[in-house]
This record gives sequence, structure tokens and C-alpha cells, in this order.
Amino acid sequence: MTAATTARPLGGAGGTGGGPARPVTVVVDSTSDIPLALRESLGMVVVPLTVQFGEESFRDGVDLDQAAFLARLTSAAALPTTSQPPTTSFEDAFRRAIDGGRDVLCVTIAAGLSGTANAARLAAEAVAPERIRVVETGTVSMGAGWVAVTAARAARSGATLAEATAAADAAIPRCRVFAVLETLEYLQKGGRIGRASQMIGSMLSIKPILGIHSGAVHPVERVRTWRKAIDRLAALAEDEAPLDGLAVMHVGNERDARALADRLAHLTPDGTVVVNELGPVVATYAGPGCVGVAPLLAG
Repeated sequence: MTAATTARPLGGAGGTGGGPARPVTVVVDSTSDIPLALRESLGMVVVPLTVQFGEESFRDGVDLDQAAFLARLTSAAALPTTSQPPTTSFEDAFRRAIDGGRDVLCVTIAAGLSGTANAARLAAEAVAPERIRVVETGTVSMGAGWVAVTAARAARSGATLAEATAAADAAIPRCRVFAVLETLEYLQKGGRIGRASQMIGSMLSIKPILGIHSGAVHPVERVRTWRKAIDRLAALAEDEAPLDGLAVMHVGNERDARALADRLAHLTPDGTVVVNELGPVVATYAGPGCVGVAPLLAG
């Protein structure tokens, strides 16, 4: 599959002046779906998007746990709406890091899927453009997550802001995201269907496999049964080997996700596969039952 778009630094250069190099904090938006333990181990900061059911608003991954979200999603008369974080949320996160003597690298969801990158850029300009960079990944979930993790690992090893940004840039073409959906209904209703619209009208038994790159959702192929779709998802991940990392994501389908992770563990250097549930914002469009893979190609 074609790689994601090249990262675009949307904020100021930062960290390029004289004097000693400052440590770097990596900020991500909540659609990166990075597991809590991994985020905390790398000192990453998360700025949540918002999910709204009618008049009720919830911060993604903060105010509504996944079980409660899925119960609402499957019973609601209308699909919830989602929105980018307020610029002030990014400003608060950036200021805390800057006031602590750190530079900031912010890694975001694709601009074609959300206005989040623009909100982060505006916040960077308002806070300290010379010390903040914003990298828009062209992808979502652990595709963006691997970009952020790569940058955060570089920062933990002493990378400057410019070096951590370069690490993020280099990771983008190494990231892939593939997913199989139980139905296209949620993606269509949410207006994020993109080129996958050509799959609408297929037989109900058809399971769509989609890829996310270049800021949009793209059709990969159609498979007739769920089991064959999972097999094809495994093959897509295997085709990308050798890998430096692999994540398996799901929406209320841990059984299939864990089985797929066990099946693909041989692809990673240490046999570890990240398994995580998609947060409410991404799950709103993926729908219940979705399973996805996010390979990080060897660099």
C-alpha cells in the first residue's frame, strides 16, 4: 500500500537556536490510541477530542469508558458527533511543557480526517512557535501512534526537538493501517467514508477491508466472510515484514484481536504485539466488531 503522506511541520521550528538542548515532550491527540502504559513509559501527553451524544459531550478516553460508549453507540437513534480539541486544550498542554523547560513535538491525526492538526498549529503559534513543532501524520490510530512512539523514544534517548521531529518524519512512510469492518454503516453515516464509498451496495455478507493513508480512507478489498477477512488482515500485516512493531486494534472484539495478535507475534523482533481498543472517536466511525492492524515497518 502507498505510504502515508510526508509529515508537515505546522508550527515553528523550535530548538534550533544556540544554548544547551532542551528535553522534548511529545504531545498526541486521543485518536492515536496508544495504550496508557506505553504512553506513560515515554512521558507522552494526550489532548482529547470530543464525542457528543445529543446535548451530552464527553472527552475521548476521559469521561466515558469503552463499555459505556459502546452501549450508547449501539442503542442511540443517531450516530454521535465528534470534534477536534479546543485550541485552548493544546495551549494548556504546550504551556505546561514549555514552563517546565521542555520543547514540544505534537503528533496528530490526518488533517483530511479532522481539524485537530490545525487546532494544534494555532496553539503552537499562540504559545511559543519557536519551541513547538506540529507533525500531521496523514493517518490515524496506531498508525499515528507509532510515529509518536518513535519520536518519544528518540526524545527519551536525548534527541533535540529537530532530531525528534526528523524521527517522526522518517517513521511516517513506515506506518500502515488496515482494518476490517463488520459494516460500512458507521463510516458512511459519519461522513468519513472517502473512496470506500464504492463498496456501498455490496452484498450484506461482504466484509470491507480498508486502508488509511494520505489523509483518507481507501478500499483495499472485499471478502465474503468474517473469518476470511481476518485471514486477509493477517496476510496484509505479514506482507509488510520485517517489522519494528505491530499493533492490533479493535472495537469490542478483544477475542479476535488477541487471536490475531498471537498469530502475528512472530513478525516482531521480541514477539510483542500491542493490543488496544480503539477510543470512542475512532470507534464512532469504525463501528462495533472492527479489527485493525498497524504495522511499523523496519527502519
